Amino acid sequence: MADQAPETGTPGETNPWLGYLSLHTIQWRLWHLPLALLAVCVLYSCLTGIWMVRQNEQGVVLRFGRAVRTYPAGMHFTLPYPIETLRRVPTTEVRTLPVGFKFRDQLRGIPPSPNERQWLTGDTNIVELKVVIQYRVNAPIDYLFGVSDLRDGRRRDFALVKFVESALTRLMGKMPVDEALSSGKASLQEETRQQAQRLADAVHLGLQIASINIVEVNPPPEVIAAFNDVSSAKADRERIVSEADAYAKDLLPRARAQANRTLQDAEIYRSQRVNTARGASERFLKLAVEVQAAPAISRRRLWLETIETVLSRADVVVYPRSRDGVFSFTQIE
Repeated sequence: MADQAPETGTPGETNPWLGYLSLHTIQWRLWHLPLALLAVCVLYSCLTGIWMVRQNEQGVVLRFGRAVRTYPAGMHFTLPYPIETLRRVPTTEVRTLPVGFKFRDQLRGIPPSPNERQWLTGDTNIVELKVVIQYRVNAPIDYLFGVSDLRDGRRRDFALVKFVESALTRLMGKMPVDEALSSGKASLQEETRQQAQRLADAVHLGLQIASINIVEVNPPPEVIAAFNDVSSAKADRERIVSEADAYAKDLLPRARAQANRTLQDAEIYRSQRVNTARGASERFLKLAVEVQAAPAISRRRLWLETIETVLSRADVVVYPRSRDGVFSFTQIE
């Protein structure tokens, strides 16, 4: 029984039983080989074709290295590698870049160089600026492929610093130093943001500037004392003007009220005088009509009224004449 040959196959020359497989084993392997290959392909597709994009990201799908579409946050599927791959780009993260200084030097207490922090104003004065740029990615495809990283190893985001410096140089060259140190700060920030954003869009940088914040604007240390004196004088002038405005706002309403009262009193007095004159004229006209109707009686009446008016203000003594020539004393009160 030990010398019995296997069911199938050709015996070997040295070892007739080594390396022989049964027909059942060969059939099983041929049947399950495609399934195994399919399972491997499915597993590989799942490992390289299923992607999870977080809430603060967008996914850029690359097909043989070329961007073909973008995906929002969530689970997404792509063709397996190396046909397609996905690169995640944070789009809601607000990033910051300094202009006129460096964060690490500021933490170490190292002052920036004059070339970094000084700008020339429109009236040929020098001011020192420290600016912070806040930005985020708004076009992931442009951000990845619009501009490459700089040759010195810095990221493409550093191009924003150059754009902001260019805009600041142009705008500061038109602005006097007093405006830059006081009231022109807000407009300078907004105009710088707009001009830098136009430059970034022109090169397809894929970044959106959220804000430009001027955290510090000062004259050079050599002349800061003189600038402080000028600022103090301007503050005193504004304070005096403000006090004068407050005094005027307090005095003018009272003067207007007094003028209104005077006008009202004058109007009342005018009305009284006019009414009195009209009443007197009406009485005179009525009296004139009566005088013309009965002149003798009217003259007698006027005489009696006049005597009554005159005698009512005086003590009168009447001495009537008697028939026998004796006067009797009578006092009229």
